[in-house]
This record gives sequence, C-alpha cells and structure tokens, in this order.
Amino acid sequence: MKILNHKTLGSGDKKVLFLHELMGDCRNYEPCLPYLDTTNFTYYFIDLRGYGLSKDIIGEYTCEEAANDIKNLITHLALDEIYLVAHSMSTMIAQKIALIDKRVKKLILITPISAAGIKMEQKAKEKMLDELKQNDGKIEEIVNNSSKRYNQTWKEYRIDMAYTSSTLEARVGYMSMYLNTDFLEEAEENINIPIKILVGKHDFPVFAKANIQKIFSTYKDIHIEECQECGHYPMIETPVYFATQIEKFIN
Repeated sequence: MKILNHKTLGSGDKKVLFLHELMGDCRNYEPCLPYLDTTNFTYYFIDLRGYGLSKDIIGEYTCEEAANDIKNLITHLALDEIYLVAHSMSTMIAQKIALIDKRVKKLILITPISAAGIKMEQKAKEKMLDELKQNDGKIEEIVNNSSKRYNQTWKEYRIDMAYTSSTLEARVGYMSMYLNTDFLEEAEENINIPIKILVGKHDFPVFAKANIQKIFSTYKDIHIEECQECGHYPMIETPVYFATQIEKFIN
C-alpha cells in the first residue's frame, strides 16, 4: 500500500486535509499558511501520485485510485474525522472520498468540477489530451488565458509551477480523469454532508458562480461563495480571505 507524502501544520483537534489542482501541488497553499489557525486546527497538505512530494509514486491516476489513496492516508494518520478541502481537478476526487469514507464531515470545494466531470465532444477531448501530451505550449496557453489581469511575472510563476510540480504522465492521467469520469448520480444520492463551494469572479466561465449553481443544483447541502477579487486561485490571490472562509465553514 502506497502512502501519499504530505506536509503538516498546526496541532489543533480539528483535522483538515488539502488536495491540489492539475497544474500545481501542495505549494499552491503556501501563501495562506501565515493566516491559518494552528492552535485549533491541524492541516495536512497532500500531494497526489505523480505530484510534488509524491512525484515518485507511479499510478493509474484515476479518481478511484486517488480516493482510496486518501482513505488509506486518513487511516495511516489515525484520524477519526476530517474536513476535506479540494481545488479544481481534485474536487472530483474529494466527492469520491466522501462516498467511500464516512470520516469526512464536510467538503470545501474550490473552483470545482462536479462528479459528472467536464463534458465536451470526443474529438475535443482527444485534442486537449494530445496537446497536453506534447508537453509544449498547452500549459502556456491555459495560463495566458486565465491570467489576463496579471503581469508576466505571475504567468511565468504559474507556468513553471505547472511543469515542475508533476510528471507528464500524472498531468495527462488526471486530465483524462475529469474528462471521462462520471459518477454524478451516485454523488447526488449519497453525499449527505455539508459542502462549501468557493468560486472566483474572474475565473473561466465554466467555473463562474451561475454555472456552478446550475451544475451543483441537485446536491443536497450546498453553500456557494464568490470571491470578488480572484480568479482560479483564491488561496494565492486572496490568501487571508481564503483562510478565513475555510475556518468559518468548518466552525
């Protein structure tokens, strides 16, 4: 059994696990670390297979595999109950974890993808995956399209993070996951815990508040908050606000 690598912060009774997105790793959360309550909370920043501290752990990079990896880590850490924070790509994984592990008491989904994944025509899926596999230009295109408000230094930082945080196989594998996985019916019927959703006003249209409200309208207990000053990375763009929202919802 593989145990995912992670960083730990704090010594509080409330245990919070953080999962990262496709084009970053647990370092994405570093800007908010000074503003987290380390007395009442313990935070675990986890890198999935092929990413960051777990880059040398090879896998199939599926939703089921990742969910079971987190379940095994919760057991390894001897945690009785946890609060799970996930960003973008990993929000699908977080929903799967909530289905298979009752120790998850609340979900906090940042710029999320529903359990249905992202829908597009088959040719468009294949084109996107092929471009990512080429490892030359697709990441730059995504960063430039999502960073029009920001300077070149930010763009270079995000591009470097995307390339250095993971293996190519992991990036392609997890992109394929959210393009081809669908367990929406199961999630709608069986996720009964509170879910906080945080979106950014300046994010891609697919992650806009109106679209997220529509996508998650069939879930049972949803609370959606829109950050007025960020795009896809509230933990980096608005770290004080981000830390406050996480702790407020858990409390």
